Amino acid sequence: MVYNKMQDILEGLSSHGKAVFTLNDAAKIMNKPKKYVSKQLSSNRKVVRIEKGKYFIKAGKGIDLYEISSQIVFPSYISLFAAFQYYSITDQIVTTFSVISLKRHRPVTLDGNKIEFRSVQKERFFGYTKVQNVYIASIEKAIIDSLYLNLPAFSYVQEAFSTATRRETINVERLVEFASRMNSEIVKKKVNLLINSENFPNSESGGGKRR
Repeated sequence: MVYNKMQDILEGLSSHGKAVFTLNDAAKIMNKPKKYVSKQLSSNRKVVRIEKGKYFIKAGKGIDLYEISSQIVFPSYISLFAAFQYYSITDQIVTTFSVISLKRHRPVTLDGNKIEFRSVQKERFFGYTKVQNVYIASIEKAIIDSLYLNLPAFSYVQEAFSTATRRETINVERLVEFASRMNSEIVKKKVNLLINSENFPNSESGGGKRR
């Protein structure tokens, strides 16, 4: 089906759960030159330009930085402090949304917030899920990524771990498993520090609630 009006294309993309789209997507659907479609997009109040050739449909929900951040690069997922905020295991206000990806990408600034990209090797790219249109690390993987990349500082990670433990929203066995999969002795040692700080019997027995 070919859409001729910008309103049609926005409704069509939204109905397919594609709030983040490219100029090529729109031009292909409308069967119009990219230059023409670009002008139409730039003047539409329902569309936010993320970066060159990439846009977001605001619709009635405003700007969803989690959805946008996790769909700029594919594959990728949100982690670190932004994931802590997503799961409400930190009281800190997040203005930098950290994205884990397999390739490098320059930072993006949007609505006063920074979206940064951290590339990792393929074997360390795991432990995330899709919630609606957001690709995000599990609590366990967000903590492991933070320990591996040293972001944020260990004290903040310890605070997040403590909060998740108290609320029984973390699986310590899975945390230990993920630490092992990272193939990093430093990460393993830091995980043991976290576990010992919460008085778990040992890192092999696990604890917490399975999610």
